[in-house]
Amino acid sequence: MIRFVAHFFDGRTSRALPVTVDFDGVTLAFGNEAEGTVTRTSIIGCSIDPAIGRTKRSIRLPGGTLLQTDDHEAVGALESSLGLGHSSNLVHTLESRWKTVAACMVCLALALFALIWYAIPHAANRVARIIPPEVAASASRNTLKILDARFLGPSSLTAERQDEIRELFGGVVRSIDPRGAGGYTLEFRTGKKIGANAFALPSGTVVVTDELVSLSESDDELASIFAHEIAHVKHRHALRSILQSTGVFFLVTLLTGDVTSVTSFAAFLPTLLIESGYSREFESEADQVAASFLIAGGKGTAPFRKMLEKLDAGRPGTLKLGVFSTHPETARRIGHLGQLEKADGNEPK
Repeated sequence: MIRFVAHFFDGRTSRALPVTVDFDGVTLAFGNEAEGTVTRTSIIGCSIDPAIGRTKRSIRLPGGTLLQTDDHEAVGALESSLGLGHSSNLVHTLESRWKTVAACMVCLALALFALIWYAIPHAANRVARIIPPEVAASASRNTLKILDARFLGPSSLTAERQDEIRELFGGVVRSIDPRGAGGYTLEFRTGKKIGANAFALPSGTVVVTDELVSLSESDDELASIFAHEIAHVKHRHALRSILQSTGVFFLVTLLTGDVTSVTSFAAFLPTLLIESGYSREFESEADQVAASFLIAGGKGTAPFRKMLEKLDAGRPGTLKLGVFSTHPETARRIGHLGQLEKADGNEPK
């Protein structure tokens, strides 16, 4: 026998009638001693609301009537006798213990950390490699149009000098990305507002300004910048950066092949390319590719380090896209290049 006190609501008024409830395993019997009334109802057809903290427990009876009680133990025993409430009791137990709640919060924080630092970058890498080439090509063309209108001007380099630089660029491409060599093009512009700079677009177009060409004192220095930008294209850094920054929504829709989302993505990709920069991880990866290229050619990292020093001294800081998209730590990068050269058994010059 289970006995507890409760309040009875008849479903027609807000009056709460104090009652004593008895349950014999089949029937609920409740009544008010002052009124001398007893009501009996089969437990079949009754339902018990899940526990929420220490609020009153509600037992819903046929006909819209209701019993409410503060006796959580009695209602728990009632549920147990009926084989009910196992899942809700577990939830109530978790909610009622602050240590359990704290542990759940820690688990949630770890899950979010794993999502942001591991799951999203992994998914971004996968999606960036399956985005249709025509989407990347269209976005790159539109991006260059915007840059031409706002930041760049026609190159004043002679056709002969441009051909020489294209030949140098082609050699760097064949060395770093021989399988994708046919997808790269080199464009020349006057830097105007952005000065000496170079940047790569997702389609494989690399833009170099006349000012950067003038700043370089040798083909090796110019080649080091090309190697850095080619690495960004080869490893899909621009698309991966955008996908990581736009978050889960586009990753999910693109992974599921949602054509509408792909079209929308292509529409605003030019703006994102201009406004987004590369992460330290992507810059370090591109620097390492450039260093490996130079070291393999017997040049050491000096040409790249010299170019970084000269670019850092004169960078305008008006455009996030390019050699100095997110590069506030030039000294750290130069130091890392020297370490890479030492690791290869050479003393940096």
